[in-house]
Amino acid sequence: MALVLKSFYCGYKRYFAEFQDPRTVNFPLVNPPWMPFALVGAYLYFVLRLGPKLMADRKPFNLKPLILVYNLVQVIANAALCVAATKAAYDLHISFKCQPVNRSSSPEAIRELQMIHCYYILKVADLVDTVFFVLRKKQSHVTFLHVYHHAGVLLGAYVYFRVVGGGHASMLGIWNTFVHAVMYFYFFLTVYRPELTRNANWKKYITILQMVQFAYLVVHFGLPVLFNLDCGIAKFWLWMPMIQNVFMFVLFLDFYRRTYGRRKAEMASPESDN
Repeated sequence: MALVLKSFYCGYKRYFAEFQDPRTVNFPLVNPPWMPFALVGAYLYFVLRLGPKLMADRKPFNLKPLILVYNLVQVIANAALCVAATKAAYDLHISFKCQPVNRSSSPEAIRELQMIHCYYILKVADLVDTVFFVLRKKQSHVTFLHVYHHAGVLLGAYVYFRVVGGGHASMLGIWNTFVHAVMYFYFFLTVYRPELTRNANWKKYITILQMVQFAYLVVHFGLPVLFNLDCGIAKFWLWMPMIQNVFMFVLFLDFYRRTYGRRKAEMASPESDN
């Protein structure tokens, strides 16, 4: 046990202290290094234990005005960051095959780092979405896929901001902010104009869009590994998101099959109208 704890401590010290990009030291919610892990821990405790317990004997909160504002802010923030990051990628003529990390203090490198930090902050803000589910007593929406995705993406964004600092991994942020801008716009409409989404296939197509995102990112991170390209970072930082996106693709594919495959079968059934 002592050896395991020592190894854990050495790994923690190595990756979260010695390997920290010195340019990230003064950014909010980055130090101390346990900060995002504490946020995720508090999030999990509230949405899985404390929140449902507090709401057990209470009526659901009416959060419609707050949710409308939250979703609209998310749409604007994600869309703005996606556009800014895409423009920066175009201006820098980035390589989709292998983009090295720029660890300098040039204006371009600092701008990239600032955008990655904004992405990390957006992932922190995403946690509020689940809190709304709990306060509205929609605990059935708090699924493993939903919670794992929110917690995992936040921690992944933090680790890559703190240690990697951009480069090839930046494409993940561009894809993710685009998908989230679409997703939160759908959420906004379901509250503001529910009649526009009630009989539409928005949710189905957003799920497909998310799977396309994961499939692309598997290829994106897999290319440097497959062709043994030097992107300025250890291969571990390419293997990890590649495997993670394979896992997410499988989870979303399973959700798609269970949700929309069942609906198709029910529509084909002669008893589906009963």
